[in-house]
Amino acid sequence: MNAATPRLFRPGDGAVPPALSGREAQQDVLSRCLADLVAGSSPPHNVVLVGPRGNGKTALLNWFKGACADTPVDVVALTPHRIPSHEALVDALAPRSAIAKWLPRKVGVAALGSVEWQPNGAAGKDLTRTLIARSRKRPLAVLLDEAHTLALDVGGTLLNASQQVRADAPFLLVLAGTPGLPDHLSAMDATFWSRLGEGLLPVGRLDDTAAREALAQPLSAHRVGIDRDALDAVVEHSQRYPYFIQLWGEALWKRHAATNGTPITVDRVSSAEPAVLASVANYYESRYRELRAEGLLDAAVAVAPLFQAGMDATAAEQELENALAAAGIKDAAARFATLAQLGRLGYVWCPPGQVPPVAWSAGIPSLTTYILEHGPAPH
Repeated sequence: MNAATPRLFRPGDGAVPPALSGREAQQDVLSRCLADLVAGSSPPHNVVLVGPRGNGKTALLNWFKGACADTPVDVVALTPHRIPSHEALVDALAPRSAIAKWLPRKVGVAALGSVEWQPNGAAGKDLTRTLIARSRKRPLAVLLDEAHTLALDVGGTLLNASQQVRADAPFLLVLAGTPGLPDHLSAMDATFWSRLGEGLLPVGRLDDTAAREALAQPLSAHRVGIDRDALDAVVEHSQRYPYFIQLWGEALWKRHAATNGTPITVDRVSSAEPAVLASVANYYESRYRELRAEGLLDAAVAVAPLFQAGMDATAAEQELENALAAAGIKDAAARFATLAQLGRLGYVWCPPGQVPPVAWSAGIPSLTTYILEHGPAPH
């Protein structure tokens, strides 16, 4: 369960890494959770995947779903747009049409009461009881992507139900979202979510070895070579950011197909570069507009110089706050809130679980350069 299957680079596959290189720690935790479910017990915790966009959280969810395929574990994959209300949540996890097959024969569907949402919380109780019955029949894993956009009241119901179901039946809830997800979960009436231990998994940029594997593995699986200088050039340009590695992989695969499969060289990288640069420019433009719409462009410009020293540059939280103060944000609470907003958008990144002094890094170092070049002049 720890090995990702290499695949061809195909345009339109989505912004996910072509191979799950460098995600062994996350895969290990998820694999152990799956082993517990297969054994008929709940894992010791649910799982929350947290990281900036484009780092492969969805790929990890898809990998876990695939790992469940040859086991007795049922999987329900959701996104918040599918469960905008309590009624939709109940219908997704405990549809009336399926309840009967999960219950003991001597218990009728009516014994669980209505599963329609009611203000007094009856639906939450009925959802919990139905999920317990369902999970006792077959272990159940619920995977929720983009969880940072989940409605607070619906999320509270789901989190509370998951806690109760896990106590009585083999059940696992896996949430994935951007760095704003922990704050979003804290706003739900279910504070126990934070007692995850190793179940809170950061998903950031890859290290150098994993970035190289993410590009080279799928190519070599199809007998496509890439020389060292070409690989060096791609890794440097990608900033070890999985989405950019995916863009490079797609562009190089197209070039490979158009040149009768000869090995990928620096010249081939140069010929593929314009297509990659165009996609990256579009991506950066969208991030620029997002920062401007959130009123964070001045703040983004202010902190950007702290990350110009290199790909792995970090800054202490106090350095970031000092830069924001120099940019005119004099109130300490406002500086803290601004830094938190930049973090929620993944412009800067502080993996969960760090203890003071906290070190921040750029979500994508080259994005800070783009913002410096295109944003308003520093104060």
